[in-house]
Amino acid sequence: MNKLTKTFLIAGIILLAYGYLSRMLNIYFFWDSKAFGWICLFIALICRLFELSKAKRIQGKRTVLLTILISFLTLGLLILPFVIFLLKTSDAYFAAVDYLKTDEQIKNEVGNIKGFGLITTGQSQTITINGVESGDALFNLTIEGNKRYKDVTIQLRKTSETDWMVISLK
Repeated sequence: MNKLTKTFLIAGIILLAYGYLSRMLNIYFFWDSKAFGWICLFIALICRLFELSKAKRIQGKRTVLLTILISFLTLGLLILPFVIFLLKTSDAYFAAVDYLKTDEQIKNEVGNIKGFGLITTGQSQTITINGVESGDALFNLTIEGNKRYKDVTIQLRKTSETDWMVISLK
């Protein structure tokens, strides 16, 4: 295992460990480390597969499957920022954030909301029929309050008669 792969592997493990420990020990700093840890581990996996591919090429063995896997994983890693950007700029995300900012139960738990985590995951899909939009959305995000942080999952729905409405909050 080369130095770069080891670096990403160690960084990923440290970031993941801190991300999970910060939640268990109520340390309200850099909760996004969990997501960054997973990304570092993903990069370490790509680096390790690249090393294996290089070793097989030197031995004169076929590397087609490894090359396809490396390409697929690299493409996924490159697309990830665009997906996060699209999620965070959707009308459903703005409706979710507006709801969370005004929800009294959330305010009681986390205090005044300072912001939201850098990395939001989830899904959002809309269907437009004759100019009328409807759809469903689900977001996993971190709320950063002045008292504490909290991970939430919020589900929204939009019908032809309504705007985005929150269906559930966990």
